[in-house]
Amino acid sequence: MNENTFSSVVRAFETATDKEGHRLTMDSLIVSQGDKRFEHFFNSENEPNDLRSLSKPILCMALGIAIKDGLHLRNQKLGLDTPIWQFFADKIKLTNEANKSLWQRVKLKHLLTHTIGYEVGLLFSKDIKDRSPDTLLEYVFNYPIAHEPGDFFVYSNVGPYILSALIQEELGIGLAEWVNRLLFEPLGISEFSWKNYGKYCAASSGLKLSHADLHKVSRLFIDGGRYQGRQLVPLQWLELMRTAHVQTPSMYDEARVFPKFAYGFYLWICKNGSYYCDGTDGQYLIVLPKTGTLITTFGHQSDMKPITECLRPLL
Repeated sequence: MNENTFSSVVRAFETATDKEGHRLTMDSLIVSQGDKRFEHFFNSENEPNDLRSLSKPILCMALGIAIKDGLHLRNQKLGLDTPIWQFFADKIKLTNEANKSLWQRVKLKHLLTHTIGYEVGLLFSKDIKDRSPDTLLEYVFNYPIAHEPGDFFVYSNVGPYILSALIQEELGIGLAEWVNRLLFEPLGISEFSWKNYGKYCAASSGLKLSHADLHKVSRLFIDGGRYQGRQLVPLQWLELMRTAHVQTPSMYDEARVFPKFAYGFYLWICKNGSYYCDGTDGQYLIVLPKTGTLITTFGHQSDMKPITECLRPLL
């Protein structure tokens, strides 16, 4: 990658239109490869933005650090096969009795791969807009589970929210502060905010960071989890995050720049090994392992397909 390539991408953003014929509403673009870094601000001078679903892999990084550090809950070491229901059985009024045996088979790894077993995605604006935020945890535990845990993928905001409640209830600390201690503070990130859904941090969305700080966190994928000579996020955990744990044929579109072939831990996986996370309205975290390239974008662009089209010269 060089200055000319980056400039061509910027020009593409400045001239592209969405499906309604409007110019794209992008805030900023940062691309790094090795010691090269290029950035361009369209409509924002590094103002904090809601990362939307890019919150998910950041949460997952913190979880990997905690597991490496030997986090114990109720006298047992937390791991991917840790059953989840045991931590909520004394807190949730389970009115849907059919769910009980299924929840007893839900493990931590199912929260990370959206394979709890729901038929539809939950905790999006359309299904929570008329619900009291204080009832959301009972809502997701009582919503019918249609498939055996681990067998069926549907993209959802439930897994991160349950993790948020789990951390807060078991450790007595909100998820935002927990992630701050494990990840943000070691990276020198001090300016952030994270909204709540009722009692608990939203986890799946609502994290505000500056673009520079988002790119700093995301560099851990390129740098093998190391920051300033310290192994912050275990490399083995990052490998698990970008491993295809479940294929997603219903999401796959070969014509897209980054086809969603499979899913890792809160990351979409492409057939060519690239992986990424996308957040509503133009937030992207994209890693191209073959060239060691990291791409992050901020925007307020509801039609997101043109964004990735503008990035084609970087492939």
